Amino acid sequence: MMTERLRPPARLLWGKGAGLAALASGMPAVPALAADPTLPDRLQESLPKALATLGVPASAPVMDLYLLGALGLAVFGVLAALVGFRTARGARRLALTREQEMSGLEARLHAAESILAAEPDAVFIWTPESLRAAPGTFQSRPRIVGSTATLVDPASGDLDFSYLLTRLEPENAGRLNTAVQRLRTRGARFSLHVQSLDGRTFEAEGRPAGALAVLWLRDVTGERAEVSRLTERLRQAEASRARFEEHVMSAPFPAWRRNEEGKLVWVNDAYARAVDAATPEDAVVRGLELLSEDVLSSLRRRLFDRTRATERTHAIMAGERRAIEVFEQRVSQGLAGVAVDVSALDAAEAELRRHIESHAATLDRVTTAVAICGPDKRLKFRNRAFENLWGLDPQWLDAEPTDGEMLDQLRALRRLPEQANFQAWKQGRMELYTSPDPIEEYWHLPDGRTIKVLGQAHPFGGVIYLYENVTEQLNLESSYNTLARVQRETIDHLYEGVAVFGSDGRLKLFNPAYARIWNLADEVLCAEPHVDEIVEACTPLFSDPADAENLKARIMMASGVRSQATGRLNRPDGTVIDYAAVPLPDGASLLTYIDVTDSIRMELALRERNDALETADRLKSEFISHVSYQLRTPLTNILGFGEILEAEMFGELNPKQHEYTQGILESSDTLLDIVNDILDLAVIEAGAMTLDLSDVAMSDVIRAAEEFAQRPAQKNRVVLKIDAPDDLGVIRADEKRIKQIMINLLSNALAFTSPGDTITIGAARGDNTVQLFVADTGDGIKPEFQATVFDRFEARAGQDRRRGAGLGLSLVRSFVELHGGWVTLESAPDVGTRVTCHLPVRTPASTVLESGAGAPKLMAE
Repeated sequence: MMTERLRPPARLLWGKGAGLAALASGMPAVPALAADPTLPDRLQESLPKALATLGVPASAPVMDLYLLGALGLAVFGVLAALVGFRTARGARRLALTREQEMSGLEARLHAAESILAAEPDAVFIWTPESLRAAPGTFQSRPRIVGSTATLVDPASGDLDFSYLLTRLEPENAGRLNTAVQRLRTRGARFSLHVQSLDGRTFEAEGRPAGALAVLWLRDVTGERAEVSRLTERLRQAEASRARFEEHVMSAPFPAWRRNEEGKLVWVNDAYARAVDAATPEDAVVRGLELLSEDVLSSLRRRLFDRTRATERTHAIMAGERRAIEVFEQRVSQGLAGVAVDVSALDAAEAELRRHIESHAATLDRVTTAVAICGPDKRLKFRNRAFENLWGLDPQWLDAEPTDGEMLDQLRALRRLPEQANFQAWKQGRMELYTSPDPIEEYWHLPDGRTIKVLGQAHPFGGVIYLYENVTEQLNLESSYNTLARVQRETIDHLYEGVAVFGSDGRLKLFNPAYARIWNLADEVLCAEPHVDEIVEACTPLFSDPADAENLKARIMMASGVRSQATGRLNRPDGTVIDYAAVPLPDGASLLTYIDVTDSIRMELALRERNDALETADRLKSEFISHVSYQLRTPLTNILGFGEILEAEMFGELNPKQHEYTQGILESSDTLLDIVNDILDLAVIEAGAMTLDLSDVAMSDVIRAAEEFAQRPAQKNRVVLKIDAPDDLGVIRADEKRIKQIMINLLSNALAFTSPGDTITIGAARGDNTVQLFVADTGDGIKPEFQATVFDRFEARAGQDRRRGAGLGLSLVRSFVELHGGWVTLESAPDVGTRVTCHLPVRTPASTVLESGAGAPKLMAE
């Protein structure tokens, strides 16, 4: 083709004469334009026209014509050469472009053939030449690409469509052959399935492709199986869907589905019952909502950026207000949701919250510090005792610090025990979160406190800590142990025998005196014997076995009756033992035994001596009383005669006689007072003293006492003061005895004061008592004598170095006690003495002082 396009143009005829002439004249040769039988007729016709165009007349001489012709041919040749050159260059460029296009087409052809060869299908391609070729020849065979393993003839190894037909069932082979022939001749498309003799299924699809006829043959045996499997799965899925829909429809909780606009498109029976709809379809058509608008809006906001939302709310279901847990989730083409009735759970949670709040309030009141850390190791609860124990900032604790942060803070405040490796110790503490074993530790803090720490895993995750300040407990325990040792030492060194029997009747505690009293060995007692064993061991100490049983009964009585009991045991060997049984709070019984044999003997001796002394004292009192009574009559006569002499009824007396007479009268008055005091004491001891009660003005008593002490005070140069308010009022008492009390107190004060000293007569009134007192700044009473100043006949020498009778203060106490009062004494050597009489405002109507072995005792008639 290229060769035809580059074929040289028709040859030009050159004349010899013209050529030579052109060469001779230096002009290009002009071809001979003479008529040439080989030239075309058109050239001979167009030559005169060409000459005319050049301005050469047709009738020009032949020579000129030749010259002109030669010139024209030369020009034409040059032009032809230029055209040929340009044409050749364009042809070469076009040939290069076509060659490149041919290379691209060949590459695309190879790629297409490679793709077809890689296809799992077999592709049969018939060209137009195969249609015109004789049947059975090689040219009539189709080109086959793709998967050809099943199409190779095992006998010849060639690819053949006819061999494929032999492998098919006859009916299917005929159908396929007919369809292919119609495709090749008419271009009729077809698609059918054929079966091979080995049971495989092929899909045959034929279609024209331009002038070509193409057959795709695909092995669909596996696809058919897959289709069957998928069909079965579809059936199972439909059945499962139906069962699931039936299950959801009959579920006891409401369920629904919404479209993208939030409208209900499906609900189950429980939903319809909850909203009082006749059927689920009725609920959907009417758009009955179970949830309120607020809940729906909240769910929409949550589902805006997430696929699932949950909310607990309350709704009216079948006419009742119920607590429900709503779950909504995005699904294809809308939302799906369920509502679970959690009323029981809500009530249980409310009850649990109340219990937790109650427990928290209870824990907040206990003195033990409590802290609970959650699974994230952050503080979730602490009570007030925890804050007080550690002194941590409550606001900082409200921020839920971690367990490690609290330990760091306590370490910074020096409220943790010192550790050589704090981090390792802290890490060991953190292991409690994963350990099932609790811990119990004692922290000895730098500030001297001891904290008992209990930690264990919390049932809901995390750890619960209990902190107890046992500093005081340890101190008490130490003190108790010390006291127990001291008590043990004390009991061991007691003269009394001590034994403690437990509630089980066994001996728990004893001392050496107990073993000595009952002649028991320490080895026997240390074995905690039962009371029966002890009684059996003590039987030899009793002559009568009944006494041993009596001892056992007394021990058991102390353990069972739970009341105190005392008694005395007289053993046949002459030993006398006093015992006491005391029940203890823990159910045990304390028994004490003391050997009082020597005491009893001494008591008998003292009783005999006391009886003798009492007899002698009674005889002495009777003698003194008798003597005093016998002295009173002559003493009265002496006073009478002395007063007659002093009055000079029988003659005048000289000064010396007057002095002696006054001395006789004063001595007689003193002796009479002593005799009267002795007689009063005798009457009191005899129990015959009575009080003549009347309303006594205390102011009159104070004035009478002042008048009595005025003359002796001036004589002794003693300062007399009165310390009493004017409104003392009255009391119910014996006026004579009250005045006698004051006179005796003043007499005692005057006897023990020196010139320049002060005597104070005072009184004060209380709610139910009146206090009368006489105070002086005299010698005072030494402490060793203060206990006996109120005893009878106890006297000391006064400033005049004379001893009194020792009856004044004794009578004071007796008279005051007859009135139902008491006497107090305050004295110090070289400071003074104050005696106070406390008298009741109202005295019993009639009182006597009964004489006894001890101190006087008031008895009411």
